[in-house]
Amino acid sequence: MRLSFSRKHVVAAALSLLALPVLTTADAQAADKVYNLSFADHDPVTSSNSKDMQAWCDKIKEATKGRVNITLYPGSTIASVPEELDAVKTGAADIAWIFSSLYPGQFPITEAIMLPLVGLKTPAQAAKVLWDLYEENATLRNELDSRFKVLMMYTNPINRIATSKKPVHTVADLKGLKLRAPAGTATDMLTAWGGVPILMGPGEMYSALDKGVLDGFVLEYSGIKSFKLYEVAKYYTAIDFFAGPFLILMNKDTWNSLPADLQQIIDKESGRAASIRFAENFEKDALAGLDLMKANGATVITPADDALEDFKVATKDYAQAWIKKHQSDKFDAKAYFDRMVELVAKYKD
Repeated sequence: MRLSFSRKHVVAAALSLLALPVLTTADAQAADKVYNLSFADHDPVTSSNSKDMQAWCDKIKEATKGRVNITLYPGSTIASVPEELDAVKTGAADIAWIFSSLYPGQFPITEAIMLPLVGLKTPAQAAKVLWDLYEENATLRNELDSRFKVLMMYTNPINRIATSKKPVHTVADLKGLKLRAPAGTATDMLTAWGGVPILMGPGEMYSALDKGVLDGFVLEYSGIKSFKLYEVAKYYTAIDFFAGPFLILMNKDTWNSLPADLQQIIDKESGRAASIRFAENFEKDALAGLDLMKANGATVITPADDALEDFKVATKDYAQAWIKKHQSDKFDAKAYFDRMVELVAKYKD
């Protein structure tokens, strides 16, 4: 059979070929490029949190077909706790797991969730609140997005007061005790209760307690388990003190250097859903930590009702002081606080 083509058909075919994208050498190189990123983590490699972060790194590698390879550096091997925030700011680490309260004044709006007695019970509840606030409030977004790419946001489990020698049943028992505490709510409340707060990374606490430099600390049960602090602390006062924000942040330049398709994959594996998953695992590990502490002879103290009221006295004006401090023409701190409390109640179950 003889095939024949008109001049019209030939021209149409030529135009179709011209419409096809031309793949350059640069395009091919971009598609094949592997992005090797570093992830600073201060928890021990054996901790539940580090295992979750490693699983996330593995998932990113799998989802990007090996084009994004994230190496986790647990145990502060790439940056000490005080250095982690600057490391991710400057790009010395591409990603970092940040406990915001170890960096005073850096995340004042994010840390509103730390205000005492707002009703938080679990990290997953806090994660939902944080993500709603982030999506709704431009001031919170600017606090984070102006410097970083936010990958995850949640809090640790409820923090407790732990001591090595002297049990704390009442506010009066705290007077003069040197307690490791993060900045912000914990420091302010301990000061109001007569304690002496000391800012210190979790990796330094065991030695400080063992040597008597510290009398105790404020921490959640998961951290107590991870750093084996149950070996040097005996008494645990079960009041719902606060929950502190944990952020997984990426260096902004690193994020902008990634092709759009890789950014989309990382976004899909991060964000709200991943934050809630991390938070739920954090809480499970805290409960396992409580069991381990009890197995090692811990004494858990539940203050009597009248003693609990004494603890609450110093917190009554604390939220109002936060509102007054941050209220401005550009930021309605009262509306933000009221919305936060509303969301805490919404997600209480």
